[in-house]
Amino acid sequence: MKERRGRACKASGTQKGHPPKLDKKVEEDLIAENQRLRMEIDYLKKLSALVLAEERKNGKRR
Repeated sequence: MKERRGRACKASGTQKGHPPKLDKKVEEDLIAENQRLRMEIDYLKKLSALVLAEERKNGKRR
């Protein structure tokens, strides 16, 4: 049984501890999707806060 030490094989495209490189287009698409999802989360948080505030406001009147 061979003991595997040292650097990873260059043919495999990966190095020890480093993920494989993505195409530039794929990377740009992932970054754009990440930004869109962050904006969506922020929007939903604000909407939830507004709905909660409105419910509290209407609840106090009754």
